[in-house]
Amino acid sequence: MKVVKAGLQTTLQGAPFTGSRHLGMPAAGAADCLSLALANFLIGKPCGEIAIEITLTDAIFEFDEPCSIAVVGAAEYIRINGQDHPQHQPLKLMAGDKLDIGPSRPGCRTYLAIAAEIHADGLLGGQSTYLAAGLGGFHGRALKAKDIIPFSQVAPAVDLDRITPLNLRPHYSNDHVLRVTEGPEAVTACEGVMDDLCLRPYAVGARANRMGLALEGAPLKTGESSNMPSAAVFPGTIQLPPSGQPYLLGPDAQTTGGYPRIAQVIRADRHLIGQLGSGSRIQFVHITAERATEIHREKLSLLSSWLGQINLW
Repeated sequence: MKVVKAGLQTTLQGAPFTGSRHLGMPAAGAADCLSLALANFLIGKPCGEIAIEITLTDAIFEFDEPCSIAVVGAAEYIRINGQDHPQHQPLKLMAGDKLDIGPSRPGCRTYLAIAAEIHADGLLGGQSTYLAAGLGGFHGRALKAKDIIPFSQVAPAVDLDRITPLNLRPHYSNDHVLRVTEGPEAVTACEGVMDDLCLRPYAVGARANRMGLALEGAPLKTGESSNMPSAAVFPGTIQLPPSGQPYLLGPDAQTTGGYPRIAQVIRADRHLIGQLGSGSRIQFVHITAERATEIHREKLSLLSSWLGQINLW
């Protein structure tokens, strides 16, 4: 597959890296694991297999070999040789076909899954791209025009009649509700900080990438713990810098941080972070840890009825 137009940031992404945080290796992996899982399932692959993650702008590819693909995400359109085609079902491409995946409107990311095995660099048991260190994926970097992405010529048979049920298709929007549990420093950061965080919406500012998103809105009060010894952080952790403007960590976030961890996006909602871009609006809702566990189990039960075994990271 040849990259004709790479777009703003197009990378090879799949399952996150696990078991290496003590080495300073972030999770990385697909920013929206649910869209990735749906795309992979349509062409008969496990949910965490490597696919192509396309961010914000359109991307164009040309195929030298026939293959089956599926596209799931925020793309405005999918065109093969100029003809529109739907998401959420397998598509058959012939040698010489040109695939145009449109910009994200609304939302932020789209996933292109290929039935054949995509050849990607591996390390620490994973193949996803970690851009900050130049590791994994396609030589550790985002794709650019004229890159050739090799994939196996042998691929399993694809059920071309497989279509994602309507009730399981994600809704892409610029307005999001993210449920959060109390973070380790929520009490010591400042009294009532969780209530204030959830009082009114925040907007994603210009500083928005796979590492994290700076949020803009009414500044939160900060206490004496505005700076503290570094402690473990994870994708979905919400930190409170001295400015009082919350910072939401993404999939490529560092493994430790020195700002108070006031909240944590629940695991069932964490894939939505991958669809947040500059200008997106977020309403946080505070729930208990026990309710977060229940929601996670309910969501896995719903998704497994279609996808089988699935892991939301």
